[in-house]
Amino acid sequence: MIELGYSKSTNKLLICCDDSFIFNNLREHFSTENKNASFMQRRFKTRGVKIPTRKYVITPTGTCDIGMYWEIRRYLIENQIILMVSLTDELTKALNIGTENEIYTKFNLELRDYQSDVLKKALKLGWGTCILGTGAGKTLVTAALIENYYRNSNNKSTFKCLVIVPDLTLVTQTYNEFKNCGVSYSLSMWTGSNKPDLTANVIVCNIGILQSRFIESEWVKYIDLLIIDEAHKVRSSNKISKIITKIKTRHRYGFTGTLPDNNEDKWFLIGKLGPVLYEKTSSELRNEKFLTNVEVKVLNIDHGSIQIPRLTDSAYRNELDFIYESAERSGLIARLCNKLVNNTLILVNHIKHGEILYEVLSKMCTDKQIYFIRGEIDVEERENVKRIMESQDNVVCIAISAIFSTGVNIKNLHNIVFAAGGKSFIRTVQSIGRGLRLHTNKTRLVIIDLCDLLHYGKKHCEKRIEIYQKEKIAYSEKKNKTILIYLI
Repeated sequence: MIELGYSKSTNKLLICCDDSFIFNNLREHFSTENKNASFMQRRFKTRGVKIPTRKYVITPTGTCDIGMYWEIRRYLIENQIILMVSLTDELTKALNIGTENEIYTKFNLELRDYQSDVLKKALKLGWGTCILGTGAGKTLVTAALIENYYRNSNNKSTFKCLVIVPDLTLVTQTYNEFKNCGVSYSLSMWTGSNKPDLTANVIVCNIGILQSRFIESEWVKYIDLLIIDEAHKVRSSNKISKIITKIKTRHRYGFTGTLPDNNEDKWFLIGKLGPVLYEKTSSELRNEKFLTNVEVKVLNIDHGSIQIPRLTDSAYRNELDFIYESAERSGLIARLCNKLVNNTLILVNHIKHGEILYEVLSKMCTDKQIYFIRGEIDVEERENVKRIMESQDNVVCIAISAIFSTGVNIKNLHNIVFAAGGKSFIRTVQSIGRGLRLHTNKTRLVIIDLCDLLHYGKKHCEKRIEIYQKEKIAYSEKKNKTILIYLI
């Protein structure tokens, strides 16, 4: 027999099981490999400390984050154990903290049918995670969700919501888009240069400012509603996750285009923010004509007989240095940009690479406007480049992927060049999303994926192709010698 209960003092799910075999299997299923175990064991060998080889979601005493209830329930159903489960009244009440009040939907922008469904499910349960692909209108859904909480609050003057976004650019963007939705609550921005107005109902902040100012901002712990945008960035090991744990409100939501691709982070996210309430993928949005079509052209770059030392700890770094410094490769990218029409975004991972490309493109692409967006470029200048790209053509923007891979949407963007490789599922999918918004003179988004036929380059490209297949994105492969014919 399994009994699932709830501890109000710790806000934890309690699992009581009189069958040790079932309980141990349950714990083992919800565990992941501790990849640092070998290193930590060598480090603490002399102290006689035993480092566990696995990380467990469920403790030996049977407690875990309450959001894991639905994942555990699914496991029990699949293994035909659910008939042996009972729920305490305390747990039933803790899982469902939403409202059945009439939903307010009168905004400047009309909610799409699926956006209304998201709103209904979110308000009914009272917490949870929403997976909405790029272009699904997360900002409108978020603004509407907050509006309904605000209107249903007992005291509107003291109602407080914190919206956490990844970076500075998105603070301004989210703030402005909330206002454009026609919300009735008051808004404030909280960044390094903007102190929060604590009389405002909704405060929009970036992760960085929250991490650096949380200790001195005691009010954050006692907000009424927590919204986390790009929630996949909340990882079990990072600092922001510890801060979220200290925020007391049960009413919390995560919005993301993609869940983390490893169970440890996925279970942590769901455990803290609640179950997946709704999912609308980019492929569904493309099929329903809410997003533009997309195709990937994988360009295999053959570097000949070049040999890069791999029997060292810096083998991957050596390969990156080679492709970054390759004059032939940089020249190929420049010729590629000259061939591409309309606007192009080139994503790189390191400033050094971006600087090299900026110098080469400035010399070889004289008919194009060339910009390079990196961390030191202030928010206003980044916004100015976006405005130029929206209103003009023949613009090439080189950008650090960590800055431009999420949240930044440019409708008048026709081409994206993946110039730095990589194999991250989330970064690849989110990067494609930068150009999926509809535009009057755009029938498709073209992704140029540069695949360097080197040790790591080939392996990472194979991973990206798996991602394209999973996301139902058409792709084709060619060698660099056919580039001019290929792009016609």
